[in-house]
Formats: sequence, structure tokens, C-alpha cells
Amino acid sequence: MHRRSAVTYVGDDPEMRTRVSRAVETAWGEEGAPDYRATATDALIEATDDVELQPLADACGIVTTTGAAAEASVADRLAATPESVPVIVALDTVTTEAFRTALRAGAADVVTGPPPDAPISGSQADPLVERLLDVVEPERVRFGSDDAARLREVLLDSGSTLMSTRSDEVDTKIDWTIENVGEHAELDRIVCYLREEGGELFDPAYAWCPGGCDTAVRSFDEFPGSERLSTFENAVRSAAPPLSVEGAVAEGDASRAAEAEPPMTVHVPLVVDWDLVGVLAFEADARRVWTDEEVDLYRTFGDLIAYTIARNDRRLELRRRTEQLEQFSSVVSHDLRNPLNVLSGYLELVEGTVPASTYEPMDRAVTRMETLIDNLLMLARRGNAIGEIELTSVARVAEGAWETVRAPDATLTVADDLGRVSADPTRLRQAFENLFRNAVDHAGPGVAIEIGSRTGETGDGVYIADDGPGVPPDVRDSLFDAGFSTAGSSGIGLAIVDRIVDAHGWEVDVHNDGGAVFEVSFGTGTATRPV
Repeated sequence: MHRRSAVTYVGDDPEMRTRVSRAVETAWGEEGAPDYRATATDALIEATDDVELQPLADACGIVTTTGAAAEASVADRLAATPESVPVIVALDTVTTEAFRTALRAGAADVVTGPPPDAPISGSQADPLVERLLDVVEPERVRFGSDDAARLREVLLDSGSTLMSTRSDEVDTKIDWTIENVGEHAELDRIVCYLREEGGELFDPAYAWCPGGCDTAVRSFDEFPGSERLSTFENAVRSAAPPLSVEGAVAEGDASRAAEAEPPMTVHVPLVVDWDLVGVLAFEADARRVWTDEEVDLYRTFGDLIAYTIARNDRRLELRRRTEQLEQFSSVVSHDLRNPLNVLSGYLELVEGTVPASTYEPMDRAVTRMETLIDNLLMLARRGNAIGEIELTSVARVAEGAWETVRAPDATLTVADDLGRVSADPTRLRQAFENLFRNAVDHAGPGVAIEIGSRTGETGDGVYIADDGPGVPPDVRDSLFDAGFSTAGSSGIGLAIVDRIVDAHGWEVDVHNDGGAVFEVSFGTGTATRPV
């Protein structure tokens, strides 16, 4: 962060120039003092570009006299400086006109009376020393608008970095962004504390401390302003009031007195789903006045880190559950298929030797179990994924799907104008298989099914209709939920249809029209009619 580091005297009086130089040295001493510069009124009046006006732009404070400020051009230049650059006017005489001149120059304060004959300490010091400490010193440790603009750019870069983070990069990129923010904001430390799972202790998971820091585990009450953090508010401990003239002069260096002060800190809560998951601490050893804009930017940074950590935790949890699901699917494949294959083999041996009324129910049960296993495996292993997209004949896929449905008494009518659609043909076939089996389950083994083209507000598509009892209105909203069924089945088939449709970017809906009608909308321009 760029700190304005110079007190600038504007004027032509050599005695006043010496007085300002001496006052700067007395106020701050040698270590940590701002630079001192002098600018003649002619140079200020004749300045025409930003480079020539740089002495004012870089100043942490400006001192001038009523004699110099009486020149209209000088007064205009001084009045145009940012509010963060205070102007102190030394009044030649205490008159109404002198005060008016100071006001025209945008004065933040005035100093009256001549300087002492010689540099002396304590309460008899030059009153200009006190004005510098009271007016200029707070602005030297305050965040400026240019500082905010630069830090905002850093946060934008940090946001882009964190949002594109892979799980194996989270720790590295959070460390990098914390360091980047700390350096640009001229902080001494940034520590990210995360609440230990199920506990009240906060662990310093990430820390940037170039000069070293205490990274011990903390209880919540140890944070400054913990009562504010508990209600998701920021806790700010700013700089102490400016040193008195007596203290500054007696010490000869205001920074020495500041060493005894506790660090200037901003603590922002890390909140995820209305739960306090951590605390982000920003610390500065030097005297600092935190502005609202600066604190808001730190809160934004805290939100970025909280979101990144939460997103990664969800990703890891999803990966863990996926691995568990894959393990489950392997168990299903191995432990259920083996005995099912044995049962299917014995059924083939007895086919023709037992009455059809006995054989067919057993055959349907085996087929049903095979279907359930296939659906469970597909749901576990593929989820929402689709493979390579290609221009696919809808009618050909539907007819192929019907061949796998064991319903000899059911009929399927396929319209001639189904056209083609860009799809994963394997997944589209699975969707049709499940829709056909759903119709058989709910409308009976002799169901008549029709598949035809449709055109609607959501684009071209197909409908799959049956002549069964239809869908009860009170279950329509739950029909595609995994595990939901009105026919005593697993409730997985239509959930798979919904996932396949969603993976293609399509839509599926259901209504009744002499039976259940499922409508799949491919979207505008995705289906191609036959020529």
C-alpha cells in the first residue's frame, strides 16, 4: 500500500520554510518521520500536469501561509487536494480576512502566533508541532482511496484464483492470496483461524507472518471483540489517539511510544450457512486507523476464503460419498449377480417342464431383479454423466430400447416424424427403456405405448404416452425423486430419466391425457426433422 510520506510547505517565505522543516523534525524525530518538501508558489501556479502537481498528490499534509493562500490560483490548487491530505494555514494575523483566506484554501486547521525564538521542548514547543501531530499524523496511518483501488484489484485477482482452485491446490492458493493481500495492505500479519470440528477451539490453519507470530490454538473468547464476532460482525481495534506534543517531544520519536501499544487489528468472521467456521485476523504493529472501506475489503476477502474452504469441503465430502457409492455398486454387482445368475440358469433348465403359469412369474421376477441391479449400477457409476454427443435417430433408439423390455403383451407405436437429435445414444436409450418399463409397471403388462414428436414453447421433443390410469395429481411433483414409487418398485427408473435429460440440457414433464404422457423437450433447434 502506498503511504503518503511527505509534509509539503507551499510558500516563498524562507523563515516559514525553516519553521516547517524544524516542526516536522520535532514532531516525529528522525526515525519514521515523513519527508519534508518545499514548493514555491510560482511553481504551483505554473504547474500544468500531474507530474508537476505530484508534490501535492504525494503529501500526507500541506503547510502554507495566508500570504501564499491569498493568491487565488494557489488557493484553488490547495482546495482541490483530497480530504485525506490536510492543509494547515499559518495565519500572519488573526483577522476575519485571514480566516476567510484559510477557508478558501480548504484548510483543515490553522496555527496562530509566531514560532519560538529557538527549538524548545514540552508545552512551549512551536504550536505547529501540535497541529502536525493532531491533523497530519492520523492521515498518515489511514487508508486512502488510491490504496482501496489497488487492494480491490488484488482482491479481484485473488477471487479469480480461489474460484478456480482444485482440491490439491487449496492450501497453496490460500497461502498465496493471504501473502498478496498482506503485502499490498502493508500489514504485519494475517492469520486464518478455523474452528476445530465439533469444538470451541480455533486452529491457525493459514498464516502469513514475515516477522513471526504466535500461531497457537485459541479459544473463541481470546479474540478481541468476540461478542461482535459471535453475531457475525467485524471486530476492529484501531490506533490509540495521537500522542501529545509533550510526549512526542520528550521521547524524540513517536514511533517508540507506539511500540508499547497492542497491535492494530481487524478480525472478520468466516461464515458458512449461518455458522461461524473461523476468524480471519489482520494485524499491523504501526499505528493505524482502519477506515470503513478498508474493513469492508477485508470482510470481502474473508468471505472469499470461507467460500473456498466450504466449497472444497463439499467437494471432498462428495468425493468420499462417491467412493462409498462405487464400493456399494461393486458389492451389488458381485454379491447379487452371482446368485441371480444361478437362479436364471436353473430357470432355463426347467423351461418347458413346468406350467407357464408357474414359470412366467419366476421369469418376470428374475428379469425385474436384473433391471433393478442395472439401474442401481448405472446410478452409482455414471450419475449425471453423458458420453460423446452425436446426431441420433430418435425412432431407431426408441425401437432398440423396446427390444430390451420384457412385456410380450404390450405394444409400442413409433411415429414416423421423430427426426434426429444431438445426444448420447446409449444414455438416450436408457431413458427410453426406463420410461417404457415405467409404463408397463403402472399400466399393466398389456399396456399400449405411443411415442411421437411434439413442438412447444420449450422447443421440439418427443412424448411417450400410455393408455393406463395416468399419474395421480398429488404425486406429480415427486415423480422424478429417487426412491419414490407408486407401484412398489425401487423408484430409481424415473430418477435416472430425469438425470439423463438434465445432463443433456433438456427438460421432462408429465401430465395426463387418457393415460400418462411424458414429454421430453430437446430445446429450440436441437431436434432435426426428416427431410
